[in-house]
Amino acid sequence: MDDDTPEFTERQRDLLEMLPATSRDIAEEFDVALTTVESHRNALKDKGVPLEFDRETNEWFVDGSPGWKASAADQDDGDDDEDTTFPEEPDPSDLTERERYILHQLQTATDTEELAEDLGESPSVVESYFQTLEAKGWQIYHDETADLFEIEGDHTLRSSEHKGTRTRKANRWWEKRHNELVKAWKRIDTPEIETTATDGNEDWVVHMTDLHAGDLVRGYDDSVVHQSEDLPPIIDYITDRSLALKEKHGSAYDTAYLLWGGDFVTNEGIYEGQHENLDQWLDEQTDTLHPPLMRQVKAYSQAFDNVVIICQAGNHGDIRASGSSKQANADLLLYKSIRNAVGELAEVGYCENVGFNIGRAGSPTPFWLRDGAIHGQLRHGQDRKPQAETSSRKKEWLSTVVDSLNFGQAVDIIWMGHYHVSGRIPWNGPPIFVTASPLPVGEYPRKLGEVDGLNEPDIATCHGVSDDGVTGVFPIDPRKFDGKIGE
Repeated sequence: MDDDTPEFTERQRDLLEMLPATSRDIAEEFDVALTTVESHRNALKDKGVPLEFDRETNEWFVDGSPGWKASAADQDDGDDDEDTTFPEEPDPSDLTERERYILHQLQTATDTEELAEDLGESPSVVESYFQTLEAKGWQIYHDETADLFEIEGDHTLRSSEHKGTRTRKANRWWEKRHNELVKAWKRIDTPEIETTATDGNEDWVVHMTDLHAGDLVRGYDDSVVHQSEDLPPIIDYITDRSLALKEKHGSAYDTAYLLWGGDFVTNEGIYEGQHENLDQWLDEQTDTLHPPLMRQVKAYSQAFDNVVIICQAGNHGDIRASGSSKQANADLLLYKSIRNAVGELAEVGYCENVGFNIGRAGSPTPFWLRDGAIHGQLRHGQDRKPQAETSSRKKEWLSTVVDSLNFGQAVDIIWMGHYHVSGRIPWNGPPIFVTASPLPVGEYPRKLGEVDGLNEPDIATCHGVSDDGVTGVFPIDPRKFDGKIGE
């Protein structure tokens, strides 16, 4: 190496040879975190390397100005011969309440102005908090392209006392996966969906709930009558039948609403001995459902001008580990991963007419149809019984109507699941549709006393909605299902 060449570590030389390249490409090539890439860049800059950033290509490159090597050699004092090292694992117990809150925001990426407004501080004060956190060992990465700050690595904000059981591992897995999905979503530029209501037209609604991916169901003779691999063709069947029934209804439509009612995954560790009734762990459950749900989204995107997907978390999705948030729900992971995939498609011109409304776990999700004329409410159903015949049950549903009135507009239609039974609740209130599970009738509805005969319950519900309310109702049952849809 000549006198005009500064001293570089082997890793720094490899990085220079790779340029021009994006930070993520470099991180993937060397299998390091983005913060590590940034630290190497800063070390190169300290040695006088004129690194520049191209905002059009999102690539870093070396400015080819003459004499930069000699200038860099003058600045190099030879002390930086080793790769950058980082602090040991940071300790969450060393955080103040405000620092903990800031880290929670950084886990899903944020910008300084948004965080400053949230905290009631100036951006410069927020940056000083970042410096304090970095001094405590937390690695904070700045994504120049999206102008977002985020915490790097797989750190979670819970102490080691919560680790050990499989449920707690699932909780940690949920937190890491959720943060990855939210950060990815903030980097996707998706179009806003503006629904319309043309006079004389209708909206089309499909309610699907309680898929329970991961459940292994045994029959009367203890043979397997349902397993997770059965679900993709069942979902494809629901998609195809609902689109056929939309044609049978024969209306002109403005918007389709896909109502995903929760318990799409059955999770693990929800009840004692659940592992005996599982054929998939949590990550495999989401992998099973992703392709058929994406097929449903794409089919509806092609069939309607606008599609809105309303997502409700179920109780089986709850991550029931000590210290977990109420929003730690595996259904939300599935919904957000599909939302991100649709957002990526929209960036290249596909599914641009699809929007999402992902509700919070533990509470119903209100939304509006017919451009605001109809107030709908999607709930999973674990906090309501599928009947209003007794005074106590009627009082529960009346309280739901009162809550919506206090919100500003009385609810017009309600959808629920959870009980694996189907039908419409008879009462003198807004229509309440109860949709069952695609799983074979098992012990759960029998324990509730809800199995009255040998007929299979409906596995999905679809209907039209005009400016005046519900029109034709079409339950979907499995009579025409041959198990070959989607193969």
